[in-house]
Amino acid sequence: MKKRCLVGFVLIILVCTLLGCINKQKNLTRIEYIKMSANGTYSDTEIVTDKKKLEKIECFFSNIKWEENVAVKSKRIADFKATLFYEEEKNMPEKIYEYEIWFHNDINKAVLIGDNDKQSYVMLNKKLSKELEELLNYEK
Repeated sequence: MKKRCLVGFVLIILVCTLLGCINKQKNLTRIEYIKMSANGTYSDTEIVTDKKKLEKIECFFSNIKWEENVAVKSKRIADFKATLFYEEEKNMPEKIYEYEIWFHNDINKAVLIGDNDKQSYVMLNKKLSKELEELLNYEK
């Protein structure tokens, strides 16, 4: 009986999480990003258009709890610079969101700064940092 309740509870949480990500009004159409290489220069721009990957990344970014109106400066150049393109209304220009991402390997956390109207900032916990590394194919 306890096992069935636990399985039911887990299924309810999964369904709620999926519905929370699916029912967003924005539609992520593509991502362009550049990576910092070992020699300190940025790579060529990479473009992500795969629908499944875009859905995962959109869900990831929509669930982040941002701190807004924070002026943050970093001592080093970002490991990634990502631009997310959202279609909010049909036949209208895409809305662009730019992010700088740092991976701090010593503490296994990532920091994101959003260059949008609100100057947003977040430090991800270890689990979310690992998930973001996998989504961006980041290699330590």
